[in-house]
Amino acid sequence: MEKKQQLLVQRLLWNQMTNFHAGFMLASTIPSPTLYITRNNGFAISTPSTEQYYGDGIASRGPGYGIDTVRVDGNDVLAVLKAVREGRKRCLEQGRAVLIEAMSYRVGHHSTSDDSFAYRARAEVEDRKRIDNPIVRFRLFMESQGWWNASAEEELKTRLKADVMKAFKRAESIKRNELGQLFTDVYGGEEPWNLKEQREELTDLLKKYGEVWEPWKAELSKFKNNGQDLLNP
Repeated sequence: MEKKQQLLVQRLLWNQMTNFHAGFMLASTIPSPTLYITRNNGFAISTPSTEQYYGDGIASRGPGYGIDTVRVDGNDVLAVLKAVREGRKRCLEQGRAVLIEAMSYRVGHHSTSDDSFAYRARAEVEDRKRIDNPIVRFRLFMESQGWWNASAEEELKTRLKADVMKAFKRAESIKRNELGQLFTDVYGGEEPWNLKEQREELTDLLKKYGEVWEPWKAELSKFKNNGQDLLNP
């Protein structure tokens, strides 16, 4: 019979939540072949890891639940690959949970609405990008093995950029799904009351502005049936 396992990739913020501990407890006592991969990038939104916990990171919590644990350099591609392979092997062979903490650094903002330079120095980010860039590290390793070079790098970038722009152009020409699927693509059966209220509110707004306000008319034209599935159900 084929053996199966669960894979859970979690971020640093998850360690503050109660389901973090509940999940560890259940995975270790049932037990469950769950491979936990925690990407510790140093921040939970705008809160640095130094204010997230007082102990030794996330890896120190695994042994307390009887979970095999390893901490790995998350910017080392080969180290992460080796750790995940070993973790998966132990999950399948022992039927128990394994925790991997991959140490890294978030050089980007948390989201498009986040300005991370409000809580950390720009120079700090630029230094980490320059000194410990995982892409650069792996590229230099491949070059040292004779598997990669500057011309191959440039050819790849050019080709991928062309592929991405082609995909963008195609995606922009395809009609979006019917607008009403905003309210039907998650829940089956009876529609929850809150979604019903939101759908009715959107329908009223469409009737009021959909045909007279140019920004709304332009946006509706991007959907199949131009929103008529809501206006004339």
